[in-house]
Amino acid sequence: MTVVSSIPSEKVAASGSRSSPLYLEQVWLVRLRWVAGAVAAGVGLLDWQYAQWFSSTAAIPILGAVILAYNVIFWWQLRVARTHGSSAANLKGLAWLQILLDLACLTCLTLWTGGYRSPLTGLYVLHMVFASLLLPRVMAFAVCGAAIIMLQLGLALTNNWPTDRATQLVAAGWVVALLSTVYLANRITRSLRENQRRLKRQNRRIRAMSARLRRQQQALIQQEKLVAMGQMAAGVAHEVANPLASMDGLLQLLERRPERVTPENLMKLREQIARINQIVRQLTSFAHPGDHGWETSSLNEVVKRAMNVIRFDQRLKDVKVEYELDGELPASPLQPVALEQVVINLVINALDAMEESVEKRLILRTRQAEGACVLEIQDTGHGVAKEHVGRLFEPFFTTKPVGKGTGLGLSISYSLIRKHGGAIRVENVEGGVRGGSGAKFVVTIPLGQAGQGASREREAVSHGISTPENPGA
Repeated sequence: MTVVSSIPSEKVAASGSRSSPLYLEQVWLVRLRWVAGAVAAGVGLLDWQYAQWFSSTAAIPILGAVILAYNVIFWWQLRVARTHGSSAANLKGLAWLQILLDLACLTCLTLWTGGYRSPLTGLYVLHMVFASLLLPRVMAFAVCGAAIIMLQLGLALTNNWPTDRATQLVAAGWVVALLSTVYLANRITRSLRENQRRLKRQNRRIRAMSARLRRQQQALIQQEKLVAMGQMAAGVAHEVANPLASMDGLLQLLERRPERVTPENLMKLREQIARINQIVRQLTSFAHPGDHGWETSSLNEVVKRAMNVIRFDQRLKDVKVEYELDGELPASPLQPVALEQVVINLVINALDAMEESVEKRLILRTRQAEGACVLEIQDTGHGVAKEHVGRLFEPFFTTKPVGKGTGLGLSISYSLIRKHGGAIRVENVEGGVRGGSGAKFVVTIPLGQAGQGASREREAVSHGISTPENPGA
């Protein structure tokens, strides 16, 4: 036999009854009752026909059939609750009805198999444990009291009341065992419930902190974008000024000579307007604060789009940019906008490092290696000091003068690459770019399925992503 119980005082909406603990617990207990009813019917039938251990003849298999019969009713009621929904009060009433029927059936089986000498008396203790785990203290003791009353009343009605001292001591011990079981199990249950509530509160705080950290990270990413745009502001103004000057000159010509208003001249005006619109769209797309979506794209396309934005930086005009892009590099799941920001951050760092260099060269190289696509950005700057390598990807760490950098560019790049399950490392290059020196940042992005969140971070570990404590892993 098994006892059926419910989770106490939990209000369940009709639409959410199928996922409530009260509903799920009753489903589990209905499944257990199928086993209990089948065992009672089978053992009773075996005893009636062959073993004849007890004097109840056909009563035990009939009771097993009754258990299976009313279990069908409870199973149907739960199906109705699953389909149409049910309130917490209805589910709770259904649970208490099951408790009373199970205790009544267990009492009958105990009376038919020897009373206090029955091997089934131990199941009462098991029922008390279930009641203590699933019900509040008062309800658990009520179940205990109901079990005691049912058995004592049954013994009295069947003239099996214990008269000898030994059986009376057994009965007293049985009552004490039930009460003690409820008390001890309830103490343990209260402790477990309190720990569970404490864990839930901690989980809520952790989720809130994680959400806040994600918002702050997005804000930092957006801030770094604006910083990069600020550095490119002069170049943007120059790019916009050129078509505006061309438009102004053409309009002055048309003003002096109205007969020159021809389709060709109007087309030239439209071309300059389209040029300005393209510049605005590029800046708007780069500065957009929205989430970075996953797309199947090539790392070569990411590099080209990023360099199309960074061209506004006037320092780039004094730098010889060399592209060594692998034309056979396959497309893979990427966050193109995020990787564009990584490329822009690394190129801006390279431009800063080459400000005092005589020979200014920048190489952007892509290649495929061991199931991953690799991006290398190499410059002829001053390189990275050995004592700074271990801290290069720490937030707010910068070797630039005060007011020159935020110290977030590499940290944000590290975070964005980690979401791809990738790695980033830096190495100094001696005799690298045509005999010069400098630094080379190597970004590795695994090919294949792209993931996000915690699974993506776990993949990052397996791919050896570098960390501030272990750079260039």
